[in-house]
Amino acid sequence: MEPLSGPRSRPADVIVLGASAGGVGALEDLVKRLQPGLGAAMLIVLHVPATGISVLAEILDRASALPVARAEDGMELERGSALVAPTDHHLLVDGRSVRLSRGPLINGHRPAIDPLFESAARSFPDRVLGVILSGMLDDGVAGLGAIKLAGGVTAVQDPAEAPYPAMPQAAIEAKVVDHVLPVADLARLIEAAAHDRAGPLEPHDSEALVVDEPDARAVLSALTCPNCGGALWEHQRNGVIGFECRVGHQYSPAALFQVQGDALDDALWAAHRALLERADLARRMARRMRRNDLGDAALKYDRTAEDAERRARILNEALMLTRQLDRAHDGAQ
Repeated sequence: MEPLSGPRSRPADVIVLGASAGGVGALEDLVKRLQPGLGAAMLIVLHVPATGISVLAEILDRASALPVARAEDGMELERGSALVAPTDHHLLVDGRSVRLSRGPLINGHRPAIDPLFESAARSFPDRVLGVILSGMLDDGVAGLGAIKLAGGVTAVQDPAEAPYPAMPQAAIEAKVVDHVLPVADLARLIEAAAHDRAGPLEPHDSEALVVDEPDARAVLSALTCPNCGGALWEHQRNGVIGFECRVGHQYSPAALFQVQGDALDDALWAAHRALLERADLARRMARRMRRNDLGDAALKYDRTAEDAERRARILNEALMLTRQLDRAHDGAQ
């Protein structure tokens, strides 16, 4: 494969990739195009459920000429190899090695893309290439902003090619992207950035560079954290608006909107269940009252049961409509 030439194909010692929905196929397509002996270390985050074990490393290892492994805490970064974030852990670059963290959810995810990108920008500021592939919402946008701010290079999969274009499109709209390319050209960009890179990986040794701290204009919002209920502070991180609570849960606006919706959905289903249980208990109480010849009390419980069942039906109809709208929205993305 001929390296992609251009004014922005600067050298990179570390390549960081982030993907979500539709990302497995995009990652497979990308890594199978890379030649053995890549001159950079590669790190990959794919949004996966917190339960179970991710087999992404095994899938990519079969597809790639590069060795691909599931990251373990303290592993050294090596040129020509790739590490994949494990389930339920953030993957972080810490100098020449990686760290795994079970820190707060970021944009509702662990692993999340932003922590990897931001930590890579701290350790290898102008020698990192960040790439966002297919996915929903906008995790990774702040991370790309950190890389760009630090002097690295940023790229996204062409939204027209991505099965789920929202994540690449969000980065483009945030103006933190240097390259918008199909997967084949992203592979060429990576080859060009890593071309002839050799020797030990030397992380940035200055503590003066800070790429991921909120600015001093953070203000207390009127919103609360859907994960812990704490107050959310609105700030600008790497040129991108975000929210963070005292515990450390962080959200982009789109992620906060999604997680709020999930929390609301859970609360409504809980309310639906509680109403059905209340109606059932009221019916039982009414039967007991009738057995004791307490007709007036039985009627009171009957009315309570009818009211609870009516409200449960209304909630059920609303929840079913919400599901239909969500499916339509997901299809549109």
